[in-house]
Amino acid sequence: MLRIYHTYLRLPMLIRLGIILMLILYLSAILAHFLEKETFPTIFVAFYWAVMTAGTVGYGDYAPYTFEVRVLAIILVFSGGSFLAFSTVHFASAVIKKENRFFEGKNMYNSKNHFIVVGWNERARNTIYAIMDSKDASEIVLIDDSLKSNPLYQEGVHFVQGNASEDQIWIKANIQKAQIVLITADDNLKESNADMNTIISILTARGLNEQVLIHAEILTSEQSTNAKRAGADYIIQTSNLAANEMVNSLYNKLMQK
Repeated sequence: MLRIYHTYLRLPMLIRLGIILMLILYLSAILAHFLEKETFPTIFVAFYWAVMTAGTVGYGDYAPYTFEVRVLAIILVFSGGSFLAFSTVHFASAVIKKENRFFEGKNMYNSKNHFIVVGWNERARNTIYAIMDSKDASEIVLIDDSLKSNPLYQEGVHFVQGNASEDQIWIKANIQKAQIVLITADDNLKESNADMNTIISILTARGLNEQVLIHAEILTSEQSTNAKRAGADYIIQTSNLAANEMVNSLYNKLMQK
């Protein structure tokens, strides 16, 4: 008996209250049946009345006439109404909590063939918008440890809050079933430190998925080889791209003169 009691205490609050309510309904049905056998000829009929009364439905097809059963009906109304009110608040709270977890990047992503973008910056923002605008748009998982909430709270973008050097963060982003990974350089770090951080993220992602395509942004040319060794399939050297763009701009201006 003591073991059953301890098992009961370990159950969720809503289930425990449900068990108590069922006991109240069953005992009320037994009492109603024995106190008014003319109105409630069977325990099942009495139980049906107890459920309808506790649920505040009150069809009126069975109505007690004795003082004792009417008092019992009042108790059932208060018990059932309290349980229904608690259940409504509990479920509403659970929905809000789940929504907050999603917004704060604490939920795991469960779909597949998605893109994973690491780091939140202007380049990542433009890349995500470009992916979403393409005709073959895929769902996107954004990983970032500096954000406290999803910066793109819209359909198709799932946010995971955390550091991309940690296995559990990649697992939460479902790296095992991802299609492409893009790791952007951290703008808050020096170039060499940002590249080292990117290489660690590459190693972590590659260790969890040997097949996924990894695109990595590297700021210094010295670290390009190391990024390849770590497992990156494509290296994006934004510093070279920016330099080429500036040179082209300068020559275009000279040609116009």
